[in-house]
Amino acid sequence: MFFCGLVLIGMVIPFILMKIDSRLVNWIPAVFFLAAAIIMGAKAVFYPGEGMADLAERIYFMMFGSVAIGSIISGTIVHFIKSKK
Repeated sequence: MFFCGLVLIGMVIPFILMKIDSRLVNWIPAVFFLAAAIIMGAKAVFYPGEGMADLAERIYFMMFGSVAIGSIISGTIVHFIKSKK
């Protein structure tokens, strides 16, 4: 349930930025959250924490990944909406 909420939050961000005329503005949140997920995943793999800290790093990775997935899906939808105009 929590991660579904994060996907929805990720999907809202490009729709908020849809009014800006630049084509790349809609993809900035997706790139940001995807980079954060990759960085957190690499940190969890190469520099694991001890005990619960390792679990927290993996949860952060899943959180950033969920928001990135929502943002990528919404960015694609916004792209097709803008291309129809």
